[in-house]
Amino acid sequence: MQRAILARRPQFFGCKTFPSFRAVLGVCLLGALYSVAPLSEAQTPGADGQLQIANLGQCKLESGQVIEDCRVGYRTFGHLNTAADNAILMPTWLYGKSEDLRSLFGDGSSPQQLIDTGKFFGIAIDAFGNGVSSSPSNSPHQHGIAFPAYTLRDGVNAQYRVMTEVLHLKHLHALVGLSMGGEQTFVWSVLYPKFFDLAVPILGTPRVTSYDLFVKQIQLQTITTAAGYNDGKYTTQPDLHLANLFGALVVTSPEQFNRQTSREDIATQVKKLGAPQTIDANDRVWQLRAIMQQDVVGANRSLADAALSTPAHFLVIVNAEDHLVNPQPALDWAAATGAPTYISHGACAHLIMACDAQAVSTRVKAFLLTGKLP
Repeated sequence: MQRAILARRPQFFGCKTFPSFRAVLGVCLLGALYSVAPLSEAQTPGADGQLQIANLGQCKLESGQVIEDCRVGYRTFGHLNTAADNAILMPTWLYGKSEDLRSLFGDGSSPQQLIDTGKFFGIAIDAFGNGVSSSPSNSPHQHGIAFPAYTLRDGVNAQYRVMTEVLHLKHLHALVGLSMGGEQTFVWSVLYPKFFDLAVPILGTPRVTSYDLFVKQIQLQTITTAAGYNDGKYTTQPDLHLANLFGALVVTSPEQFNRQTSREDIATQVKKLGAPQTIDANDRVWQLRAIMQQDVVGANRSLADAALSTPAHFLVIVNAEDHLVNPQPALDWAAATGAPTYISHGACAHLIMACDAQAVSTRVKAFLLTGKLP
């Protein structure tokens, strides 16, 4: 295994602040100019929120394939204490970047903030396929459709290498993840169950349901059948207007949509939500296919057995109106272990931090401090 090397992306520009999950709706315009410069192993992490790149050499996948020139982006917030036991990892959501997670870290003064950086050392980490970490769009040797298929398990294995080889951590206090970040939290719990103490999956699932697969298959087909996609061999980004509209539809609820959009404004809203997004089409396809394989349970045991196999203490947060990720498997996981839960009934559905942030953050902060809810 090759030694991990740090490299920085010192410049990034422009992203408007929206409540949450802005990448899903395509309203965040984000880009990066970067140069790759190896740093010594002893180099301290960059300034709060600065994008850094861990160069892992090769990342071997469970399929037997390899991601060459494997890179994982991450950002750190706050300070690691002398005991090195206050680190909290937060993986990105579907189509999201670590830049999108910045508002979830802070001094606790905002209900949007889940991680109090006065107490904890926060780490936001970029998933494979998001255009920052190794992806079809940015791979120098396996560009486009030459990029190997991967699973969320493969991504978590790479994240573990960043934690141990780059940041030299021997243990994490907690994992906190929203949506696909929550699904990666479940993966962490079965791959590295003793590496962390607490887990907070928010809107994630340990195993995709038939409904989840149905939604993801539609998302996938609206991309792969779009004019100009050409089996992923496009030279200019295809028009994914319909894919963007469907993505916007399933992250909210009819009640919330009707509340925010009048009948007279529907044409404007369709144009806005269907507008081009910055994430590459193949990157989207590869991430969707990875999520569709999410199953930490396996064929030879029950979900309860899987939940009981990890010593980590869970706080499970779901939304009852979620049309993107079915909440039942996560609730079943909590029931099997006696873990505390919070079931949001906010009309924002999957965009939970847009209308129920106070209730979510209050519970997450309390759980991270004590391992239980008051």
